[in-house]
Amino acid sequence: MNQPLIFSASIGHGHQQAAKALETELMNKGYEPIIIDTFHSISPTLHKFVLHSYLSLLKISPNIWRNIYYRSEEKLYFLYLDSFGKLFVEKLAAFIDRSKTPFIISTHPFVTAFLTTLKKKKKLKIPLYTVITDFVLHRAYWRDEITGYFTADPDVRLFAKKHNLPQERFITTGIPVPKNPAFSRSKWKCRYELGFEHNQKIVLIAGGGIGLTNYTEVVRSLENCNRQLRILCMTGHNKKVEQKLKQMKSKHIVDVIPFTDRFLDYLRASDVIISKSGGLTMAEAIICETPIVVYQPVPGHEEHNAKFLIDNGVALKAQEEVEIPFLLNRIFAKKVNEKMKKAARTLKKPNAATHIIEEIIVNSESEEAIQ
Repeated sequence: MNQPLIFSASIGHGHQQAAKALETELMNKGYEPIIIDTFHSISPTLHKFVLHSYLSLLKISPNIWRNIYYRSEEKLYFLYLDSFGKLFVEKLAAFIDRSKTPFIISTHPFVTAFLTTLKKKKKLKIPLYTVITDFVLHRAYWRDEITGYFTADPDVRLFAKKHNLPQERFITTGIPVPKNPAFSRSKWKCRYELGFEHNQKIVLIAGGGIGLTNYTEVVRSLENCNRQLRILCMTGHNKKVEQKLKQMKSKHIVDVIPFTDRFLDYLRASDVIISKSGGLTMAEAIICETPIVVYQPVPGHEEHNAKFLIDNGVALKAQEEVEIPFLLNRIFAKKVNEKMKKAARTLKKPNAATHIIEEIIVNSESEEAIQ
């Protein structure tokens, strides 16, 4: 049995990237993993519904999502998702029936809820692991059916004690990101290969694969910077914002860059990244030792990420766009810049995917020995 299933969801780019990182590590260990884009594989209509509902909630009523997230630490609102998952048990079971899988991994909390419902309904004994792609654990992640949790949160002991949960189920590994040559390249080399001047101050604006950041607002705020900047607007798949940015005028050099597989080269070449605090992008910025300015994080989980990053010295947060130029000036100062990079070196976990897969394999071998 050498076909582990990795269930992910293309709701944002990060969960898929985490799945790919784990896939590579499994292949290196001789497995033949299969990544399943869960909602899309069940039904393209379901995928559109989940994605549209989630994005609409964030855009139209972000405070509703914030309240659901924080209140579900005490009240079990998240179990409604498990009930919704009952509708798709048979389709999910078909994926498992078609493969000989020794274990299942999930990289998305919505998907994890569906899979735990599947385990209960079908009385499956297959180990199920969940990979948390945010920096802080949340009570809503817990399900009895989950064999193990992999997280970047260093306070798993306190979390488990607070909620009366078994500590041994939580393992601090970091967030898995695909290995990339940019991680080991110097900033100078990345700039040279991208055609950037060595002495330029380069600011990268990112909003994840969906391009959720308010790019035009950020670019306008940067007009108040005295020095000239090179601004890299990484717009992902957001064609609408791409066109808007191309029509803007600025005293700075503004490069509008749609989705690219060279994102990490641009990130490594930059002096700072301005972004919401999505887990994968932040983990990549930390590995690249690129200082972070958090701006307009998604309510709930990304607000938790932002606090974690600030507390650990790798990020500053702009409450309003007018603060962004002042925060950049602080980061450009040598003393602050070196302090943030040193903090990143302490915090980064470039081998998280390797650690996760090694833990799963050891656990699987132990289970087989017991049986």
